[in-house]
Amino acid sequence: MRIVKKHQERKKEFLDTARKLFFTQGYEQTPVEAIIKKVGLSKGSFYYYFKSKEDLLDELTKVLIIHILDEVKQTVQRNDLDAVIKLNKTFAAIGSIKLENIALIKTLQKAFYDDRNIYFRYKVYQNSTDMLAPEFAKIIRQGIEEGTFHTPYPEENARMFFELSFILSEKIPKLMIEMDHFPENAEKIERELGNFQFTIERIVGADSGSIHIFDHDLLEKFLDQLAVQHV
Repeated sequence: MRIVKKHQERKKEFLDTARKLFFTQGYEQTPVEAIIKKVGLSKGSFYYYFKSKEDLLDELTKVLIIHILDEVKQTVQRNDLDAVIKLNKTFAAIGSIKLENIALIKTLQKAFYDDRNIYFRYKVYQNSTDMLAPEFAKIIRQGIEEGTFHTPYPEENARMFFELSFILSEKIPKLMIEMDHFPENAEKIERELGNFQFTIERIVGADSGSIHIFDHDLLEKFLDQLAVQHV
């Protein structure tokens, strides 16, 4: 007797299978046919859920962004936290989620930083900005009201966070990917993040040292896990 699965469950099966194959074989090296064969369905079933392999990868990134968005919203909605703590908790949550999803992050890195996929990278940046920037703007406006942030441009500042993140995302993954050959890249990554942190403080007019974009111990765990996943 054939087992009929619900729409979201079947779609998730395709996503999970593709994520594993992309990670072990590489995005470009994994044809749609390999995903279909692994799941055990027809080609028509795949194209019922996804327009293309690129569409499937786009869905994988959205799943991660939505997870991050849910965590960010929970922090933003709290009434017992000031804006500085909210901003720091938000960045900490994003770091933790990325650590929890290290295999997916590595998969996305391999796909994104192929020069043929530059448009896709930009599309992901736009999606994440559109979804997350409004929540960051709420934190900035709260900080202005509390007198800890000094900026007349909360919405523009929030989007600038992501513009700078996009620039950073062009540098850091390449440094990560090359860490096997250049272990000193770990220090370069920390400096890049430190510079990003310093810049965010200047953008919102916060006190020096009040914003914490990354945690040193969490960064070390992330890099260690990335190395394990690479092996």
